[in-house]
Amino acid sequence: MSALVRRQFRHVARIDRALLQWIARGRHPILDPLMRAMTKAGDWQSWTALLATGIVVGGSYRALALGVAPKLIGVFSVCRVIKHFSRRPRPSKSVDGFLTLLTDPDPYSFPSAHAACAWTVCITLGTMLGGGWAFWIAYPTLISYSRVHVGAHYPLDVVIGTAIGVAVGLS
Repeated sequence: MSALVRRQFRHVARIDRALLQWIARGRHPILDPLMRAMTKAGDWQSWTALLATGIVVGGSYRALALGVAPKLIGVFSVCRVIKHFSRRPRPSKSVDGFLTLLTDPDPYSFPSAHAACAWTVCITLGTMLGGGWAFWIAYPTLISYSRVHVGAHYPLDVVIGTAIGVAVGLS
């Protein structure tokens, strides 16, 4: 890798870290529980429960769940593979004195699977249902932001997770 590319990566990493710390300084006792709840809404257990409920309820809910499930499994798997190779440590492990509001689910942060899954589900459902875009954009945006707010991810992790999720949702 050339010296120029390495310098650019270091520059992006400094900006990423500065944004993370700026967001962390904006934590507030009223906002923090909401961000914890939004991050929980985007975990694999919540998506699995939602899909299972749709399948059990049946009818159009089953059709929606079965339309979302393959994309959700695919995007989650892609994120896990990228995390395995990128091995970017979570902020709590790589930024001295940084405190997370949650226990890290695994050691690696890049990319954000929460963001990728939330965007995949919401873009897929918005497309299948043909509307409600204000909700289908606001919901994954809150989940994505929550991942930085609680300290589980750097902003770039979430941006790349979002890009992956939107791409899969539109496929």
